[in-house]
Amino acid sequence: MGLMTKFKNKKYFNKVDYTVLNQDTLSKKTDVTVVVPVYNAIDFIEKTVDSVIIQSIGFHNITLILIDDQSSDGSREIVENYSRMYKNIVSVLLHENTGTPAFPRNLGAHLSNSTYLFYLDADDWLHREGILTLFELLEDTGGSYAVGKTIQVDPKGETVIGRYESSRERRDVSPFDIKHLFYHLGPRARMMRSDLIKDNGILYPEMKFAEDKQFFIDVILAAGTISTTTRPIYYLNRIDNNESLTKQTNYMEKMDSNIKVIKHVLDKNLPPEKEKPIINRLIEFDAITRMFDRNHFLKTKEKHEYYRKFHETVHLFNKAKRSYSLEETLIKPINQLYYTLAINEEYSKLEKLAHWSKKEDDGSIEMINGKPFKVLYLEHGEQLQIPVGVKGELIELEKAEEDIALTFQLSGNNIPVIEGIRLTGRTSVLNTKDISPKIEQSEDGRVTMRIHATDLQLPVDGYIFKLIHSDYESIMVPTKLEEKTTLPLIQGKQALFYTTINGNISLKIKEA
Repeated sequence: MGLMTKFKNKKYFNKVDYTVLNQDTLSKKTDVTVVVPVYNAIDFIEKTVDSVIIQSIGFHNITLILIDDQSSDGSREIVENYSRMYKNIVSVLLHENTGTPAFPRNLGAHLSNSTYLFYLDADDWLHREGILTLFELLEDTGGSYAVGKTIQVDPKGETVIGRYESSRERRDVSPFDIKHLFYHLGPRARMMRSDLIKDNGILYPEMKFAEDKQFFIDVILAAGTISTTTRPIYYLNRIDNNESLTKQTNYMEKMDSNIKVIKHVLDKNLPPEKEKPIINRLIEFDAITRMFDRNHFLKTKEKHEYYRKFHETVHLFNKAKRSYSLEETLIKPINQLYYTLAINEEYSKLEKLAHWSKKEDDGSIEMINGKPFKVLYLEHGEQLQIPVGVKGELIELEKAEEDIALTFQLSGNNIPVIEGIRLTGRTSVLNTKDISPKIEQSEDGRVTMRIHATDLQLPVDGYIFKLIHSDYESIMVPTKLEEKTTLPLIQGKQALFYTTINGNISLKIKEA
């Protein structure tokens, strides 16, 4: 205790007594401090710590701070043993349980003496190049905040989450230029300058839910710019259905925490162009999608509590008397419809919409006045129409000697400009490639492009085929073409274009 810090509220860090193993290490400057809050993580803590030890940046350039929050499953003994084996592994043993990861994370930042700070949960792990990738990115740009790719691992396989922040290589851009950046605000795959946290006194709030959102909103606002990379950094563990605090928190408690974050943001009185994308996430996603468009809403017998919490959220925003309305921050048509029905207290229709969305919607689309809609039919001939932004179809595929010519037809209520193709490996999301061929797109939504054999130098795998637009958005492409088309590649491989059982165009790279 008594270590130097730039945090203004130094008394905060003395509210819980703790013991530090390898305390002398904290006086030595390293490149990166990795902070790991530990609580009953015995099944994965060794995998987590080992993933830091083998980092390609060199473990001697890292200080690893493990903060044990009174574990009772043997995790504390493992943490202590690591500190005996490695001088740069600092174990902080709290004398009482704090109830959330907030204080351990804050304490880790307080104790750190490195240029950069990185948070890692005790049941997740890092890609071997993860720390070096973000370190070099921040060193090259001189920036304060960088984010890379998070890969979620669950019984079904691997998926990329928070794709908006790792869809492109970006260098020192405004975070408000990245659509939906505020939708993914966990501690994963991000590195920041320690001084950014300490000089601005940014702390995790001690809440059971939404503490990550508030913390990283503050971090992003303080940083001003952000750099991103498509390279893999972090593996998020969803293998074991572990009982995290988030899963233990019921939805009303989650909404109470979310309302605190909304108030926190509104109290900042940000310019509308900065506030609106944050409010969009906190209300459209957290107070509409997560409130109504989920199975827990269909199952609950206390739907009136959901409506009460929704109106409490809207009242909080309206009381702030902003120059813009909540309606203009909503993006998804179904959420606009949920909002309208809830505001007008048409709860019966809202519940039918939620049931249709989660239980009965088969994805079928009807054309109304030449535009695609999903339609929910109610009693007495009444219906709810949800406009489809865009849908596409591959209508022609023509093979030449070394390339494939593709023609797509797009239709919709909001047809975007197509930027290219994303191929994502079915067995490994690391086998992902974006192709940006020359594209011709007409006003009627007809899109033509040509993929050369050299664009398809990929590992042997099956690939999900999507058209990409609006930076990271993508469209699965159905087709009525039945014939398979093979394109020879170098090194004895070939690309096979085919139609999946779901009717979408797909690609397989295989040995010839």
